[in-house]
Amino acid sequence: MQKLFAGTFLSIILLLGAFTSFAQDDNYDWWNKKHNWDGVTNWARYLIYSPAYLGPNALAVPEIRDALLEKRIFIETAADLHFSSGDNTQDLFLKFHYPFLDGRVAVELYGVPIEYFIMDTITRDERRGRDLDARGFAAGDLYIATLIQLLRDHGQWPDLLLGITMRTASGGNLGNARYTDAPGYFFDLSAGKSFKAGDKLSLRPYMMLGFYVWQTNRDDYRQNDAFLYGAGISLYGNSFECNAKFGGYKGYIGNGDAPMVLRANTIYKLKKTDLKLTFQQGIKDFSYSSLSMGVTFYF
Repeated sequence: MQKLFAGTFLSIILLLGAFTSFAQDDNYDWWNKKHNWDGVTNWARYLIYSPAYLGPNALAVPEIRDALLEKRIFIETAADLHFSSGDNTQDLFLKFHYPFLDGRVAVELYGVPIEYFIMDTITRDERRGRDLDARGFAAGDLYIATLIQLLRDHGQWPDLLLGITMRTASGGNLGNARYTDAPGYFFDLSAGKSFKAGDKLSLRPYMMLGFYVWQTNRDDYRQNDAFLYGAGISLYGNSFECNAKFGGYKGYIGNGDAPMVLRANTIYKLKKTDLKLTFQQGIKDFSYSSLSMGVTFYF
């Protein structure tokens, strides 16, 4: 009797498991047919881990630094709008900057705590997204950076700033290709120098070089190593700053992993507050036009 009961119980468990599995597969039957799922491989292996096939905040081109470390503590917040032909995204950006050692070193924490997105069916299928309606919310990755001022105001030498940044795997909604759900890191060295352009104006050209590494979830290429670059020029006044920047990175896989962007910033400076308006245009492997409106509070 006990053997009969145990066998019946085991059969029920197996049937429930099979039914649950069938129900899950049936929920994504459209995805299985669309992408010719082989019935075995994990669906995440079908995603393409490159900036051309992910949301705008997943593998964004890093900040193009001007080789100067801000010596004051500040908190920055911004509302970002990203527009493309198949994906419109709105997000909140936050950054905390804390300098020490007389402003020679600083630690930064920044990221997108929340974003809302709407994709059309063409973009959803190109990215192999799992949700039929292709819209919703996602939490972003946390970045942890250490900035080291190697040279500053050193005669004829340019200012030099070293950045070491780690990206955590905190980003969510992998099923809609919003974030990679995997860590990454990048190193960058920037150089720049300021020149007088009148009694109240100054110009500052700068450039940045480095490399960017992230995991790919592939068997043939476990990670992608990219050459990171950028350059810009800033115009400073007593109460404003305007700058234009060009930058990107180039991976070695060649699957949409070479984004290029143009950025333009206008900053109005108050005593302990900056008002910032930023426009970014993707040129290659980044199909978004982005507008950002932010406020920085200094302490």
